[in-house]
Order: sequence, then structure tokens, then C-alpha cells
Amino acid sequence: MINEAETMKNKEIARKFYELIAAKKYDEAAKLCSDDFVYYPQVSTRLEGVDKFIKLESENMDPAGDFKMETKFIIAENDRVAVYLTFEGDLIGDEWRGAKVNNKHIYIDFMTMLRFKDGKIVEKRAKYDRFDILKQLGVKDFNLKY
Repeated sequence: MINEAETMKNKEIARKFYELIAAKKYDEAAKLCSDDFVYYPQVSTRLEGVDKFIKLESENMDPAGDFKMETKFIIAENDRVAVYLTFEGDLIGDEWRGAKVNNKHIYIDFMTMLRFKDGKIVEKRAKYDRFDILKQLGVKDFNLKY
């Protein structure tokens, strides 16, 4: 259990982390993460290392050009910080993540849960609706298998 001052410090680090990502300052955002950082973009997907996170984050966001990312609220308790954000932009180019996009506009809302240790982010978990994104892109065949 950590004290309230550390919890509030973690909350401010989380705010700064997303400000840096929104500004496409990925290398600076990476400095707020620990050497043993782990990212879960989906519950069953584990990416070890901040470099893998930054690569995936930039691949997802950079095609939206001058995107807008806004932190709606942040809740902190002990070593965890939950952040609710929105992301909006116009995808440039003809393809994004294998989907034909033809310069489509997307609006996404998502939640993340960050875990801290010694003032650094050691874990990030993200929750968003992939199917809503695909629907916005006009993808009709999700090719789902159960």
C-alpha cells in the first residue's frame, strides 16, 4: 500500500504520459515507464518492453495525422491509475491496420489502467471497442471465428 502523496504523484505522471502521447512525443512518454514495462493492448495480448508499446502506439495513432486525444478523467487509488480518453482524427492514406480507409474520420473512446512502481509506469492495460473502430472504417466482413 502506498501513501496518498505517491498516489497523487502517479496520477500526475499518468496525465503527463498521455499529454506526451497526444503530442507524438513518444520517446519522452517512454521515459515515464520502467525498464520492465508490460503492455496489454487486449486482455490476452502481452507485449514486454516499452519499445514494443511505443511502436504499436505510433503505428495506431500516426496514420490519423493531426489527431486530437483528450483525457476526460483520471481516477487513482494506491498504485493504480485509471484514465478515460477520447481519440479523434482523419486517417490519411488508403489503408490502416489492413482495412481500406480512404481518409475516414474516426472517433474512439477508451480506458486504460496504469500500474506504478517507484514513480514509473510498469504496466498498461487498454480497453476499447475494436469492432466499433472497424464499423467506422466501413469494414463489413470481420471474419470472426469462435
